[in-house]
Amino acid sequence: MASLTLAALCSAATYREGLLSVLEAGLERFNPDGYPAIVIPQLVVRIDWDPSDFGSVHTLRAVVEHEDGERLAEVAWGVTYEPPPDADPDLAFYTVVSHPLTMQVRRNGLYRVQISLDGDPARSLRFRVLAQLPQP
Repeated sequence: MASLTLAALCSAATYREGLLSVLEAGLERFNPDGYPAIVIPQLVVRIDWDPSDFGSVHTLRAVVEHEDGERLAEVAWGVTYEPPPDADPDLAFYTVVSHPLTMQVRRNGLYRVQISLDGDPARSLRFRVLAQLPQP
């Protein structure tokens, strides 16, 4: 059974030759200069695969909402995995997905990124937006 073993909001991420490089992982606060503001954190997730999952398409979905339920963004991917011929069977079989979450925020508050895999809740990340508005 496929499982989500890592999820983080970060400033930037790249995945190359089996290695994930991340800048500022664990973002929880955004302080725009005012509203409306475009916020674009990078969402990084790692999916670990069971051999029974090889070749099957799985749906990964991320939904971003304000604490009152206002939806700001939703993205979904079809993800599949086939191990490379030189894969070590004693190590984990996994895929890394990295994608920007572009959203326009219009107010302060607590926001949540709900991540699901094949329709089942897999992870929830929270972040706070608090604009530093100029004082008169």
